[in-house]
Amino acid sequence: MSLNEVFNVEVNLIEQAIFTHFEEKASLAHPGYEKLKDSVLYSLKTGGKRFRPLLSLLTAKALGKPLEQALPVAKAVEFIHTYSLIHDDLPCMDDDDERRGQPTNHKVYGEAMALLAGDALLTESFFLLAEAYRQTPAIATEVIWLISEAAGTVGMVGGQAMDIEVPEGGHSEEQIRWVHEMKTGALIRTSVEAAAVACQASPHERESLRKYADLLGFAFQLADDIDDFDPNSPESTSIINNQGVDATRAQLLEVTEKCIYAVEGLNAKGLKTVAEFNLNRV
Repeated sequence: MSLNEVFNVEVNLIEQAIFTHFEEKASLAHPGYEKLKDSVLYSLKTGGKRFRPLLSLLTAKALGKPLEQALPVAKAVEFIHTYSLIHDDLPCMDDDDERRGQPTNHKVYGEAMALLAGDALLTESFFLLAEAYRQTPAIATEVIWLISEAAGTVGMVGGQAMDIEVPEGGHSEEQIRWVHEMKTGALIRTSVEAAAVACQASPHERESLRKYADLLGFAFQLADDIDDFDPNSPESTSIINNQGVDATRAQLLEVTEKCIYAVEGLNAKGLKTVAEFNLNRV
């Protein structure tokens, strides 16, 4: 079974929330405005595992809080993730024609509109967080701080920059770790930690959840590297380059066990299932 099937209720809630957010925006009788909305919705509807927003909702569940309390965080991280994919696919980046079996955004709507769609998703994520938590300013401030840090220069964007600019002689082991922690791990971590803040987790609960999310982000990258490894064309930032496939598989198992143990004191069956699913996908 897929994650979407195991967590059907949570994924359906996420799907409904992200689609209606833009569908409910005001309609203006201008072709540029309508094309922008269509472009945004096209990429949101292309599909995907909804992995990051699912983590946000499962964090609420682990804390015994209503899923809706973490739903704005779930929407925001999915908007940011989707924007990053739109921009990654552009000719100036990875220059991809397809994503998940469908034409990429810029192949359908043009490069300029794809760029604006990504901009809209990024900006809208912070609008919705400010709007959703404006009655609790302390929560709003910390959630926005966590997510903007994870998405910015010391997070996803910085990691992407290091990924595309390969140092002479290749990436060192330390630099590979930086790329993974920032490009992939930061947004996974904040999907959990920002949801914990939104759900008013205690300091102990938040620390446990942050540790879980840090380890899960690493485990996710280890699994990706194993899944994507091609000995004839190795990626410059693959962990396997430094330690081989067998050692990476052993490390994935070790990190996953630590990840599950980190939330042992919480009612975190869903979060543990996600960690196990990531392990078993390779």
